[in-house]
Amino acid sequence: MAFCDFCSCDRCRDGSDLIQHAQTEDGRWICDVCYTYDVCINAFLDRGLRRGPCGDYAGDLPCTHRPKLVTDWLDKDPKATEKLTST
Repeated sequence: MAFCDFCSCDRCRDGSDLIQHAQTEDGRWICDVCYTYDVCINAFLDRGLRRGPCGDYAGDLPCTHRPKLVTDWLDKDPKATEKLTST
């Protein structure tokens, strides 16, 4: 399992930093950095626009780029991850 399926940086791919992650409704995992910033920023850059995230972390502004989460934010804990992926 990848620590984050939305980016390719080493710390997210192997979970070596103290970044949290959550599972999305389509079964992928996303780190809190990608969820808060990167998915929005990348969507804007793909359209040739230079902007930040759609809204703040609390979701006060609507965002269509962030995936729906089906778990709480988790630290890198293989036992917790195994329980979630096996159910």
